[in-house]
Amino acid sequence: MKRNWLAVAGLSMLMAQALAAQAAEEPKPEDEDATDITVVTPGGSERKLMDTPDSVSVLEGRKLHERQAGQAPDLLEGAAGVYLQHTGAGQGSPFLRGRTGKEILLLVNGVRFNTSTFRSGPNQYFSSIDADSIERIEVIRGPSSVLYGSDAMGGVINVILKRPVYQDFEYSFGARGRFQSADRRKQGGLFGEIGTQNFGAVINASYADVDELVGGSSIGRQPFTAYEEWGAFGSFGARFGEHTVTLTYSHFQQNDLSRTDAVSGIVPNQAVLPAPGVGQDLRRLFEWQVDDFALAEWRWETGGLLREMFVDLSYHKQQETQERIRRSSANRLEDSNFNTHSFGLKMQAVLDFAEWAVLTVGAEANYDTVHTRSADINRTTDVQKNIDGRVQFPDWSNYASFGIYAQNETALLNEALLVRYGVRYSGFRAQSDVDTRYAQLDGINAFFSDITGAVAVVGRPIDELNLTLNLARGFRAPNLDDLAASKAFGSGAQFPNPDVDPETQYSVDVGARLLIPTTDSKSAAPYELMAHAVFFFNYLEDTLVNRPTTLESVNGYRQENWGRSRIFGVEAEAGFYLSQALGWLGLPTDHVFFEGDALGVHGNFTWTRGDNLKDEEPLNRIPPAFAEISVRYEMLHGQVFLEQYTTIVGRQDQYGPQAATDPRFTPGDAPGYVLFGMRAGWYPCRHARLNLNIQNIGNRSYHPMGGGTYGSGTNVILSGEVRW
Repeated sequence: MKRNWLAVAGLSMLMAQALAAQAAEEPKPEDEDATDITVVTPGGSERKLMDTPDSVSVLEGRKLHERQAGQAPDLLEGAAGVYLQHTGAGQGSPFLRGRTGKEILLLVNGVRFNTSTFRSGPNQYFSSIDADSIERIEVIRGPSSVLYGSDAMGGVINVILKRPVYQDFEYSFGARGRFQSADRRKQGGLFGEIGTQNFGAVINASYADVDELVGGSSIGRQPFTAYEEWGAFGSFGARFGEHTVTLTYSHFQQNDLSRTDAVSGIVPNQAVLPAPGVGQDLRRLFEWQVDDFALAEWRWETGGLLREMFVDLSYHKQQETQERIRRSSANRLEDSNFNTHSFGLKMQAVLDFAEWAVLTVGAEANYDTVHTRSADINRTTDVQKNIDGRVQFPDWSNYASFGIYAQNETALLNEALLVRYGVRYSGFRAQSDVDTRYAQLDGINAFFSDITGAVAVVGRPIDELNLTLNLARGFRAPNLDDLAASKAFGSGAQFPNPDVDPETQYSVDVGARLLIPTTDSKSAAPYELMAHAVFFFNYLEDTLVNRPTTLESVNGYRQENWGRSRIFGVEAEAGFYLSQALGWLGLPTDHVFFEGDALGVHGNFTWTRGDNLKDEEPLNRIPPAFAEISVRYEMLHGQVFLEQYTTIVGRQDQYGPQAATDPRFTPGDAPGYVLFGMRAGWYPCRHARLNLNIQNIGNRSYHPMGGGTYGSGTNVILSGEVRW
């Protein structure tokens, strides 16, 4: 089976080159003008980026191809304000403004992807979305709880999947292939698209086999980093006049995915291991992780007073099967499984009163139910014994939430000033029979509610500049992982706590965005100059932290509303293309060397600081300062590009106290590092593409802060696509 997929990948590469040779004269379609960039997530419906007060990053189309990501989180590598941590191979968790895991809200097509069993700290759930099914990603940095409710504290990541295109009859089928040298990832995929004026469909299937990851310099091959994954995706739609109905289904599965830092001796903090070079467990892995996501969408777009309206129905199932063999009991395999079934309903309408107001109103409800089991298996006799008292969540735990919201935008002073304000009411109900395991605890039957507000102002003194002020209140209601989970983590055992309350956050952002478009229509430069900078300050109350406790004569920890902290920092991004500037030298402004080429420089920088004000110590897991700088040259109207990029990560010596007992943190501090890379691509025609990415050209040994593995050594990634 694997050989068949490898054959498909190789055939994709060869056919791409053949088609490219036949049709190299076909120009790439021109991209949308930079000043017309639109975003959906900040306002709940389409808005111009320059009218948005939020810090937003958008990745779509060719940008996604060029990232050469094997997994969805890796698509955000190098994006402004986003720091990625990999607990293990195949697992990636983004940080936004010092927050990660369940403190960031993950959406798929605007629908909540987070469930009530999302874990604290870095988690792997973003990796359960097939990267080949993604059309666009929008990242909002900063709280967005008015529109999206709980968990949207550090920010929101909205993954927009591919959808049918309604047009004159057209169809295409194709194949993709990908290989990367550092872990010998072999990936292949098939896809098909068909569209008419009233009906359309998109389908995709992919498979990847991943070997052990080779680190830089002296690190070498890292054990327990091999795995395999596959996915299937389909989206089918119909459009009749102003109405559109779309049905989407995605299945993604990863097999034999190890918690690398728990079983490997190749970790930076050797002092916490039972012996030098020996992992804490003999085996600790996800035998499989399965994610099924189904969505039914109805859209009504009138363009009048009721600009648009939609209703979404969703079903989301996450299944985890874990295996663990402790060194202290090597003949016993602990097998545990839990499934989270999530049902969602979301409704929203946008009322357009011209310049006076654009009012967005909506409501949503979600219901989660959890099924769990745990068993011990004798590795010698294969005798199995159910251990119901060790399940992570009591069976039939459930969690319900609902919310209603309204957000209005008003333009003043001939649209030179935009004011956005909104409010949301949310309610939550959690139920779990934790008393069946712990007689000292009562069963959980808790209700939480919250009222959230936000105000933002955008000033547009000129069309190319906006000045922003954003005041927001974020919150996160305790989920089942906080209330009912019984589990082990780096410092010991975690017990349930039925008495925790919601976390709250007050945020202030002050920023500016500059966007000067290209004036020469023949120029290949997407813009002349762009820049964005923002200072943010967050004050957090009732933050949940692990506090020592004793339950039934066992020492451990539980979540408590103990924290009072602040997180603040700076995000900056700038880009400049040589175009109009050439005119200052008396040269033509539509190209640099040849007609249809462009030369540009781009960079971003992020610095974040987090302080626990109550205990007067640093917050846990605050990323170091990081930046990316790139120089890009395009020619033949974008058919060919070459980009050199440099990743800079600063030293982090502001560790929180939990780092001392975590094998993933270098004792004392996390050293900084600089990595060099190169991207290149060839888009000869609409039927083919070929991309190359060389990471860590100097083969440097480095360890991202909190990562479960060392970073890859020199990694050559080659991918291609052909369609017919």
